[in-house]
Amino acid sequence: MLKLPERLAEFSPIGSRLLREPLFHFFIIGASIFAFYAWVTPNTTQETEERDQIVVTSGRVEQLAQLFIKTWQRPPTASELKGFIDAFVKEEVYYREAIKLGLDRDDTLIRRRMQQKMVFLSEPGDEALAATDAQLDAYLKSNRAIFQVDPQIAFEQVFINPQLAGEPADARARTLLAKLRSAPADMDITALGDRTLLNHTNPLASLAGIARSFGQDFAEALTRLPREEWTGPVASAFGLHLVRITAYHEAHDPPLAEIRDAVLLKWRAEQREAFIAAEYERLRARYTVILPFEDEQAAQKTSSAR
Repeated sequence: MLKLPERLAEFSPIGSRLLREPLFHFFIIGASIFAFYAWVTPNTTQETEERDQIVVTSGRVEQLAQLFIKTWQRPPTASELKGFIDAFVKEEVYYREAIKLGLDRDDTLIRRRMQQKMVFLSEPGDEALAATDAQLDAYLKSNRAIFQVDPQIAFEQVFINPQLAGEPADARARTLLAKLRSAPADMDITALGDRTLLNHTNPLASLAGIARSFGQDFAEALTRLPREEWTGPVASAFGLHLVRITAYHEAHDPPLAEIRDAVLLKWRAEQREAFIAAEYERLRARYTVILPFEDEQAAQKTSSAR
């Protein structure tokens, strides 16, 4: 069986001479290399066209329509919807061109927005924040101070305004205190003392609630007073008060069943923070950060070594 060069030589003397020319061999080799390169190299023009496509899906159109409805409280007309789509395409075109030019790299607002999105993407899923009662009970035991229930106090008070002219407030307080101690327990006290917008009778409330109305110092002073006995005066931000404690519930550590929702909320918050911190450390490990003073130290070491 004849090979291709021998078969070509049979057709003409010119073909025989051509096969012996080095230039012809070079041409055949070059054409073969070009054909092979074209076969293994992807169509970059087609890829560019695909990359530059802006596909407006039906879902995107529906989203734009819903945005219009939410703003104007009616469905958009065909021309209005087309305007929304055109605006979206325009935004996408400018966005892609800006990215190509690197305009996003030095913009602080864009960088912070992208950081916020990455933090959002780092959020743990519900499965990572699910807790068993055993986990919550252990967390509660190690954080008793956070969940301890403050003392709750109910009391009555008679106000004495030290700003009024006349007899000193301390003297008036001593006189009124003696009257209260000798009076029956069910005496109407609303007419006693000086005028005030503060309640004379205060139902059971936590120390924090009392502090919001009377001040922190007054609330803490109540914890040291005797029960069911008029005493005072006790100072507050408003003036002086004669006080009788009518009910007192000691501070206590509640069981998990009583405050499970609060414990779960706190536990999930801490787990979320730990998850995000660990995710950042994982991403941070991909980078080597060289600070200015470290760069200067490295330069000094290099210089001294010379």
